[in-house]
Amino acid sequence: MGGRFLTLLGCAAVAAMSVSCTKAVEDLPEREDGIYKEFHAGSDVLTRTELTEGGEVLWVAGDAVSVFDPDGANNRFTTDEGGASVTFSGSVSTEGAYLALYPYDADARISEGLISAELPPVQTATAGGFASGLNPSVAAADARDNLFFRNVCALVKFTLGQGGHVVAGASLRGNGGEPLAGMFTADAAADQPSAGAVPEVSETEVELSGRFEEGSVYYFVVLPGDLSEGLTLELRDGGGNVWRRQGSSEAVLTAGRVLDLGTVAPDGFAPADGYEKIDGVYHIHTPEGLAAWASAADVLAADVVIEKDIDMTGMSWIPVGRTMNDGEGYSGDFYGNGKCISNLEVDCDSGNVGFFGALSAGARVHDLKFTGARVSGGGSSYAGVVAGSSLGVIENCDVSASEVSGHYAGALTGNNSVQVYGCDAAEVRVSASYRAGGISGVSYGKIEYCTLSGSSEIIATGAGSCAGGIVGETSGEGGVTTSGRVLKCAVEGAAISGTWAGGIAGENSFGIVAQCVADRVKVTRGSSGTSARLGGVVGYNTRGAIVASYSANSTIGADGLVSEAEGGIVGYNYSSSAYVYGCYSTHVSLLGTVSGDESGKGSIAGFTNGHVVSCYAVLPEGASGIGLTGRDRLAPEHCVEAGGSNYDVLITDVPDLKAPDGSVWVAEEIWDITAGGAPAIVSDYISDPPAAGE
Repeated sequence: MGGRFLTLLGCAAVAAMSVSCTKAVEDLPEREDGIYKEFHAGSDVLTRTELTEGGEVLWVAGDAVSVFDPDGANNRFTTDEGGASVTFSGSVSTEGAYLALYPYDADARISEGLISAELPPVQTATAGGFASGLNPSVAAADARDNLFFRNVCALVKFTLGQGGHVVAGASLRGNGGEPLAGMFTADAAADQPSAGAVPEVSETEVELSGRFEEGSVYYFVVLPGDLSEGLTLELRDGGGNVWRRQGSSEAVLTAGRVLDLGTVAPDGFAPADGYEKIDGVYHIHTPEGLAAWASAADVLAADVVIEKDIDMTGMSWIPVGRTMNDGEGYSGDFYGNGKCISNLEVDCDSGNVGFFGALSAGARVHDLKFTGARVSGGGSSYAGVVAGSSLGVIENCDVSASEVSGHYAGALTGNNSVQVYGCDAAEVRVSASYRAGGISGVSYGKIEYCTLSGSSEIIATGAGSCAGGIVGETSGEGGVTTSGRVLKCAVEGAAISGTWAGGIAGENSFGIVAQCVADRVKVTRGSSGTSARLGGVVGYNTRGAIVASYSANSTIGADGLVSEAEGGIVGYNYSSSAYVYGCYSTHVSLLGTVSGDESGKGSIAGFTNGHVVSCYAVLPEGASGIGLTGRDRLAPEHCVEAGGSNYDVLITDVPDLKAPDGSVWVAEEIWDITAGGAPAIVSDYISDPPAAGE
């Protein structure tokens, strides 16, 4: 049929044409090579494709079909005509019932009424249709030698949209490895014949090659079947690079029907392997390229650039790097290039769990986004979307709509031992048995300029557990001046729960939390406990400093909950070396009760035997009787009680604070005091620690 798909012709039209063209059987001459016969061919009224204007598709002169006689001989019949119904002539060896196959296939066979033939997996691209002699059809001759052909294969079509790219090839495959081409069998006498794959000699991919033109329609001819996991269409350019569209919805391929993929407009092509390695750097374009890098011998040290957004749906991911030790963790430069990795799934019980298991010294992961990640570690694991544990730098990385669980868990990393900078988490759920944080579970390094937002949940469930909107526990390390530093971080709208829980940090141990904001957070614990220490900024501040920070419009505790201490800034401020300096709370509600009596509640600190200096508070509407501190052993210094307005005391004769990291903070530099309103913290004032050796 000249490459055309058999289309809508009524049975009456076929019968009418056969009256004028059919010769009586006794008039057909016998030849030395067999009995001469003529068959009249039309097309199936059930066909649902329109490949020409008006939906009419024609036979063309030179078309050939296989006619099988009762002995099973494969006889070639041809036509010199063209049109909707034509006459095929040739010779058979015996009289009887005849079955036919279009197109003619010298290798086709018939056995027990089933025709066996081959659908080629490599097909020629033809604008508006498909290549000549490609689409198999079968027919059983009636008593008047009419052959009513019906298609036994399905079509998948797409329209090549505008994109300005040269397309040199296309391929189609089922995501479950289903057969789409190769040997098949078909029952020509069936009411609705359909090609059935012969699994041992089938092909799972069909290719189109040739010239492609934008705006034209192209067809794959494929074996019928159910692609339960969807299908994938790939286009290739002249250099062998690939554009891919992968679907996940079930696709049903039915004989004589067309599955329309719609308009396909490629926005760019990637290397066939999904990556390129240029001067030792992996440039990754696809999930397959990402997997190839992860399995490469040089994976731990190689630099990487992500060139396209990558969807990891359905991929089983093994974290890269086992520990933070040299040679066991990733130590290269991983440049996200602003691209997004979506639907990462990691579920294992190794010690470090995430996209990276561990980053070792010198590693840098930056300018990368994750969304839809699910990271689950075992009972003793460090877990984070970017890395389980990090001795490197994580910079300008975002995590959204993701879940993380482990022993120490954070949206970005379970353990930060060097630096997390400029990272954001939104709409995340982090749960841990020990330390949970919106950015990091535990930090012995620096966390700076990071945020947590949206309806995020940070939950630590174990006894003595810590939960914070930014970090579960931040801890300064002896001799390392920049360790235990949380600077310029903000949390908005999160729910935080742990034994020691705070809007920014669950515990600040020998570290500094500075210039941080917690707004509209809910800080609580899952059940009552006499050791629960809950604060708007920090739950438990032990020998650390909370500086130039504030909490606003938040709730601490819950109705019916019993805690040890609740504070608008800090729940429990412990030891004479612990400081809350230059901070304020505004409209923070302290709910539930505290063990002993209500003296464990304070608008700045619930309990303190450390220092509260240069602070003030604004109580919620209708609240009263809440002092700056609840139980205290050191009275607040240079502070303004709730309801007071003598704000000059905040900066008058206030001694400077030398924080644990060596930075020096000056109250007069912290506060912006103007007439007629409460003081604001000067947001751009930051005291940096001294440089090494100073």
